[in-house]
Amino acid sequence: MKKFEVFGLQTLPEIQPGDNLPQMIIDSAEKELGGLQAGDILVLTSKIISKAMGLVKNKSDVKVTKAALAVSKRTGKDPVWVQMVMDEGHEIIAVIPLNGIFRDHVMDASKDTQCSTGLCDYEQCILITLSGRGILHTCDAGIDGSNHPEGIVSFMPPDPDEVAEAIREEIAAATGKEVAVILADTELMPFGTIDSAVGSSGIEPRSKEFGKADKFGRPKFGGMDLTAHQLTAAAALHFGQVDAGIPAAVIRGYQYCVSNTENIANTLWPTGNKQQARRAVKEIIRATAGARPVKQRFLLKIASWFI
Repeated sequence: MKKFEVFGLQTLPEIQPGDNLPQMIIDSAEKELGGLQAGDILVLTSKIISKAMGLVKNKSDVKVTKAALAVSKRTGKDPVWVQMVMDEGHEIIAVIPLNGIFRDHVMDASKDTQCSTGLCDYEQCILITLSGRGILHTCDAGIDGSNHPEGIVSFMPPDPDEVAEAIREEIAAATGKEVAVILADTELMPFGTIDSAVGSSGIEPRSKEFGKADKFGRPKFGGMDLTAHQLTAAAALHFGQVDAGIPAAVIRGYQYCVSNTENIANTLWPTGNKQQARRAVKEIIRATAGARPVKQRFLLKIASWFI
């Protein structure tokens, strides 16, 4: 029988700016699991990283510009929130309105429609953004006000892969154990949300078995499993999205390929520029046009792959 286990660490205290997060994780794992083991995979929410690094701000300190006010007027989004997105250097590439069909869908997923209605009325929309590093964020540039005191928000670390590597190295230095580290953040999907990997160190984020022979000896069209995302989603079953209070998980017993060079940014995010992205879209449309006329529905489908 093959198995792996996912342990949610419950003894981590509330993280404060300047805390030694790697040591706190080591101590928590010692209390709950008898310590970390070589080959463990540590999955951490980006929020505790942000707290430890001091990447937090009081919204009252944000100075709203005319540009943010203009976007707010057109979208209904809180101008302070728009300004924070702009201050992060993100480009707004799409806006998802929280009314009409989108609100209907949200209401279907809520047990408290009154609270959900109030939230939608306040938020008005969700901003899909592109960071200066060319990384797509599906929810307000990764800025998060949940599970913080009133008026406080946290920001994503500028280089999650670098942070994951630093945590991994500190744990190895303190314990002598080599583990993999994955940073997680919540992203929008067509019918809900899911925690995905935004940074990693010590693990191949994607499997490399494309074209490998299947059990009948035929080359398999597959084998590019998004391992880091899959492991993150498994760990996130402990995290929850509201008040679970578990920001870290240890995955034990999963066999993975170690990598000291590959990470999320250089493996799972497009490395090309906008011209290459446009070229990819054109090649898809051209190939499809050979089979059938390209219709608006198909163009919208292509667009959904990129946003």
